[in-house]
Amino acid sequence: MPVTTELRDGAVIVTLRWTDKRNALSADDADIVSDAITAAGSEPEAKALVLTGEGTFSAGGDLPYFAELGRTLTPEEIHHTIYRRVQGMVRALRDCPIPTIAAVDGAAVGLGMDLALACDMRFVGPEGFLMQGWARAGLIAGTGGVALLHRIAPDLLWRLLAEQERITASRAVELGLAEAGDPDALSAALARVDALSYIDRRVLGDYAALARKAAWPAEGNFDEAGARQGHLLCSSEFRELTHRLLGKS
Repeated sequence: MPVTTELRDGAVIVTLRWTDKRNALSADDADIVSDAITAAGSEPEAKALVLTGEGTFSAGGDLPYFAELGRTLTPEEIHHTIYRRVQGMVRALRDCPIPTIAAVDGAAVGLGMDLALACDMRFVGPEGFLMQGWARAGLIAGTGGVALLHRIAPDLLWRLLAEQERITASRAVELGLAEAGDPDALSAALARVDALSYIDRRVLGDYAALARKAAWPAEGNFDEAGARQGHLLCSSEFRELTHRLLGKS
């Protein structure tokens, strides 16, 4: 199964398992992830949802897939695909009735970093890292990463764009993006769920809803991100880049 769900000691763990492509995601994959998050959030015994990946949290978007979109669809059609389907993962995390935790053991790049930023809490393990990634491909953060980053660390965008830093666990703590996961991010996430387990599930959900309402980006921001990304994916610059990387015109 490309996504598995496991209930463990009050945590419902959603694990991405596209190991052959380091959890790089297409729109079809995003639909599976969104459905898994929605179903997991309905688990009555769960106090929190932990999102993680086998080997890699997520290496970002599936480049061959998005290159094909840029060659075959109009910007408007791509906008619809990104907004309705790929961003569906972020909306599923926003609408989850319990707190969400990203357990980053491995790379979380581009779309992967956006998914981590969309969670209520983030742990980065010793082998994990975050990276903006999108700009190197000539793209913007199509899953709303600009606004998601702004709600957590408003002053970081330009530094991350300029430096494209590989943000390790200690650096993520320093920048206020995440907590250190020791001995690994998943273990730290499960420990957090255990520490919160004395609180009723509904009360935890109320805290999560209020925290998201206080800082969640406006829906129009996600819509505009999808529209702008549609034009960039159809650009000659992106086609030239994917031709160099993938050998396709």
